[in-house]
Amino acid sequence: MKSYLHNAIFSKLGYPAAIFIFTIMTVSFAIDGRTADQKMHTLKNYSVNYELSGNTTGSKQQYSQDYGRTICWIEKSETSIMGNSQKKNVKVITYVKDGDQWIITIELDKNTGTKMKNPMYKAMAGAMKGKTPKEFSESLMKQMGGKVVGEKTVNGEKCTEWKVMGGAFTCITEDQIVVESKADMAGISISEVATEVKRNDPGPKGICSVGDATITEIDLGQMMGQ
Repeated sequence: MKSYLHNAIFSKLGYPAAIFIFTIMTVSFAIDGRTADQKMHTLKNYSVNYELSGNTTGSKQQYSQDYGRTICWIEKSETSIMGNSQKKNVKVITYVKDGDQWIITIELDKNTGTKMKNPMYKAMAGAMKGKTPKEFSESLMKQMGGKVVGEKTVNGEKCTEWKVMGGAFTCITEDQIVVESKADMAGISISEVATEVKRNDPGPKGICSVGDATITEIDLGQMMGQ
């Protein structure tokens, strides 16, 4: 589901805006939204390796740290749609600081990236005030028209499967880890499956840092309003 949305939005808004909206989908299952000090996930740290298949093939390694206040992932993939192919080798970092959520996207082959503030974060946080991470996740899924369609096991991880937006599905564990997302819409098939989940694993030291990449700050709210 998330990768499908990313590709669809990319074609209309361009890469920075696509990353922003895609990140909302990815991180939403971790946001509790009460204060910057509030835990945003039930687990302090965890990591997941994903295999991507369908129109997008490749791999993704995701790391959640400090109860979801910092999340990052590295994706190396290739998307082929209607004869057009696009390769991607990126690191995305999201973190909460002083009541704002920031999103950093680094193109690893160029060692350059962008930094943007999520203009929807505070409003979303306020709307979900008082809910636990699980309650927030379920509320968001229902707002997107989601409904539970069953339970399954994905590579040893038991999860609840949700149907969202017609042909999209996602499966989430009891402790709020997305272990499968898939979509088959308009001839586009996307699948993202967790091949390994490690709880209490923050990942390698410095994995969610920008390193020596050159970062440019942009105003996404202004860009999307143009």
